[in-house]
Amino acid sequence: MKTCILGTGSWGSAYARHLAHKWDDVVMWGVDDTAVAHINSTGTNPDYLPDFRMPPNVGATLDLKVALQGSEAVFVVVPSQAVRGVMAKVASTPGLPKGVPVVNLAKGLEIDTLKRMSEVMAEELKQNGHENPVAVLLGPSHAEEVALEMPTALVLAGDPAFDWEEWQRLITGPYFRVYTNDDVLGVEISSGFKNVIAVAVGICDGLGMGDNTRGTVLTRGMAELARITVAMGGRQETCFGLAGIGDMITTAISRHSRNRNFGEAVALGREDPSKILEGSKQVVEGFYMAQAALKLGEKFGIELPIVKAVHEVLFEEKPPHKAIRDLMARVPRSEADAER
Repeated sequence: MKTCILGTGSWGSAYARHLAHKWDDVVMWGVDDTAVAHINSTGTNPDYLPDFRMPPNVGATLDLKVALQGSEAVFVVVPSQAVRGVMAKVASTPGLPKGVPVVNLAKGLEIDTLKRMSEVMAEELKQNGHENPVAVLLGPSHAEEVALEMPTALVLAGDPAFDWEEWQRLITGPYFRVYTNDDVLGVEISSGFKNVIAVAVGICDGLGMGDNTRGTVLTRGMAELARITVAMGGRQETCFGLAGIGDMITTAISRHSRNRNFGEAVALGREDPSKILEGSKQVVEGFYMAQAALKLGEKFGIELPIVKAVHEVLFEEKPPHKAIRDLMARVPRSEADAER
C-alpha cells in the first residue's frame, strides 16, 4: 500500500514515521528542495525533527504527480492558510486516484472565508471534477511525542457516506489510537479554537501568573468553544473530547506548544507579535485563528471574551496586563449563563 503525505514539516515527518510501520510506501511531497534532499539522502529532516531517522520505506519528492500516483490515501499536513493553494494544485495535477480519501491534519479556519479545512478541500476537489471523500484527523498530537512513539489518540471525522471505520483501522498503530466522530464541524472548530486559548495561557505565563490563572482561562475558554460550536451546528459533547478539551489542555500547558510559547513571548514584550512570527520556522495557528474566531463570534452573535482579549493584544496593541484586568472586571454572572 502506498500513501502520500503533502508537507515536509515536523507534523508531516512524524506522521510519515508512524504510517511507515503499517504502509509499504510512504511518499512525502514538499516544496523545499533542501528538506526533500535530506529526507532522501540521510533519512532525516534537520530543520524540523533532526534527531529522528525515517524508516527506509519513507521517501520525498518535489514532483506532486509522482507523489499522488498510485496512492491509496492522501494526507494534507500543511499550515491551514496554505491548504487551499495546495489542494488547488492537487486537484489540477494528473495523478490523484479516483475515490481515495483525502484527509486533513491542519488545525484552523481559512481567515478570508471562515471555512473549515474540510470545506476548503471539498470545494477545490469539486471544482476540478473530483469526488474523493474528505476527512480530518485531529487531536492532541505534538509531533515530537508522536516521533518518540509516545501514546497518542486522535479523532477521524469525515463524509458521512464513507466507511471511515476501515480507515480508522488502517491508520491506528500500537502507540497511535484513532477514534471516529461524525460531528465533523465540532471536531474542526474545536481543534482550531483551542489554539487561541493556548495563546491566552502563554500570555498569562509570560506575565508570571500561576496555575489558578491557567485553570480559569482553560475552563472559560472551553465555555466559549462550546457556545460557538453549538451556535454553528456542532455538538457540545464534541468540545469535551480529544479534539476539544484534550487538544486544548495539551496545547496550552506544553513546552512543545508553539502557540503557548508564542503567547509567552508576546507577554514578555521583547518584540512585536508579527516580528516573533517572522523569526519562527513553525506556523503559529493561534495567531490566525484569533482573527477567524472573533469574526465567527460576531457573525453568530456569540460573545467570546477571551478570544477578544487575545485579538486586542495581538492586533490592537493592547497591553497584556490591561487585557487581563479588563477580563477580570467584567460584570459578574452565573457560571451557567449560556450566553456569557
